[in-house]
Amino acid sequence: MASKKKNAPEAASEALHHPPVEPATPEHAIADADLDVGYEGAFDVVKKTPAERHEALVQAWVARRNAAAVAAVANRDDAPSAARKAARRAINVLKSRGVVIPDRPSVVATIAKPESAIEARMMFPDGRGAQIWWIAKVAKTGGTDVVEVTTVDRMGIVQVNRGNPSAGNLRQLWSGWVARAGRAPSEVPLEFARKRIAEARAVTLARKAVLPMGLDAARELLGDGHGHAAPHPIEGEDLAVPSAEEAVKARIERSMHLHEEPEFSSWMPDDPAGVALLQSINERVQGLGVLPGAAPDEELQSKIDATVNEAIDEAANAYFDDERKKLYVARMRDAAWSLYKSGLIDRAVDALLVGQAIERAGVISDRPSEIPFVRGMFVKLIAIAQQRAAAMSPTGTEEAERLEG
Repeated sequence: MASKKKNAPEAASEALHHPPVEPATPEHAIADADLDVGYEGAFDVVKKTPAERHEALVQAWVARRNAAAVAAVANRDDAPSAARKAARRAINVLKSRGVVIPDRPSVVATIAKPESAIEARMMFPDGRGAQIWWIAKVAKTGGTDVVEVTTVDRMGIVQVNRGNPSAGNLRQLWSGWVARAGRAPSEVPLEFARKRIAEARAVTLARKAVLPMGLDAARELLGDGHGHAAPHPIEGEDLAVPSAEEAVKARIERSMHLHEEPEFSSWMPDDPAGVALLQSINERVQGLGVLPGAAPDEELQSKIDATVNEAIDEAANAYFDDERKKLYVARMRDAAWSLYKSGLIDRAVDALLVGQAIERAGVISDRPSEIPFVRGMFVKLIAIAQQRAAAMSPTGTEEAERLEG
């Protein structure tokens, strides 16, 4: 049977061979209902959760500030040992952060609610560094005053919206992001959200660009606009981030798997860098003497493999200059927070480690191209380009009809 003929771009696509990566242990986000379970239902959640994930479940409750669930398990002598011990350690962590630990459901019920409360949420940044921030004043009566601010890390504030949906509709809006982006916005400390919006405002002004209308009118929600000191919330969490060289190396080598998460689905190099890479691959492959429609032999295919991987190496190393390193480290931390709040503790740690690897990447050693996650950004770009090219090319039948005139 004759082999299928491949053109140069198809050959380039097949040349994207990478060292085999050991599959990560399957990990799934904990359901929101289980993350937000109350005192009464916490023990049932533990019972239905596999024993090896009990500690991860308790850590997810800590991330959610779900003191009721943690207390319920800590107070149960008949709770599984791993879950009970993890919950009792978590009690001390929550207390150190000023979270009130309830002894029984009635204690929670007797806490008087204020007339209104202000909360903040954040979407993880997309591949352009764009993300949405919400600051909402929610009244006890169910009314809200909400400001929605869209920022891009290199541009500043690009859009401001204001509204007064009911509290229920606001929750539905946030939940709707799961269908749109794969993840709901994450709750963040109010002062942190205000600080980041203030920093974006400063970037806009530094670019001498016009600020969107509505910022001054939302001063009550956004604060004075100066952005007071507020650490990233991920810094306040008790994450077991490894520091031993071998442990870190092993996690980094599996970092390609982060691209399976919604937080990183759109992460690819910027358009100019992407176009330059595709042009470079096309020129290099043609320079090897690949003829359109001709399938390369084994020797030529080996040369194509090496050429394409060399192009990716050069593009990745050139892409991460000092400015981009800083941007991507910040993006990785925001993405790690989203993963953490979704109960994906190990993936959050991996994201932080990749951020650290990008930050310390050098020109001679520990180059960006040696980080599988970074290579994944460029591989996705090439794969998408190939899919689009295939979709636009004529089918065999169409080409035959065209030739027949």
